[in-house]
Amino acid sequence: MPTKPTVYTFTTKNGSPVRVRPLEPEDAPYLVDLFENMGEDSRYQRFLQALGKPEMERVWSEAEHIAGDALIHGRGLLAFCDRTERPDVPVAAARFVELAPAQAEISISVRDDMQGTGIGTKLLGLLIDEAKIRGITQLVGLVQSDNMAMWHMLKKQGYRMTRQPDGTYTFMTLHLDQPEAQMDAAAEFSPESYLTWYK
Repeated sequence: MPTKPTVYTFTTKNGSPVRVRPLEPEDAPYLVDLFENMGEDSRYQRFLQALGKPEMERVWSEAEHIAGDALIHGRGLLAFCDRTERPDVPVAAARFVELAPAQAEISISVRDDMQGTGIGTKLLGLLIDEAKIRGITQLVGLVQSDNMAMWHMLKKQGYRMTRQPDGTYTFMTLHLDQPEAQMDAAAEFSPESYLTWYK
């Protein structure tokens, strides 16, 4: 598949250049590639259900739906990085789907061997910029309550966040029109205390 123009670029924590462009209807193969490089834990945290070895027909169908829907009901971004096995490898994807005026649902996926490099945080920030251009003021999502990597990523964006716990999951809202309030100096970040900061 031919390389398409890059819209954004940034560098990971380990110095790898990353190129980002919009998700387009013909990008299903890249989404399948990304899914195949996510382990069971990553898949569970992303899709909130066990997806050990799903039928490939189901994977392709979902990828085609996500890619085809990206330009109709929201916006998606694909991140690429040169890897030892080949250049232009899809390493992450993020998108939002508009649910109502000024409100959209977000999702993000990062392949296992690129997690912890800052790609998710950067890509989410770019997606937020795209959402604000579209007039979105609230980004919502259902997050596994113990997914500390995702909570940390959301906190880094610098916006007020509200949450509604429901068992092992939490429904969160990121308020893009409200910068994060200054925390008490004693409230240092830790995974255990973070989930209780936002009410």
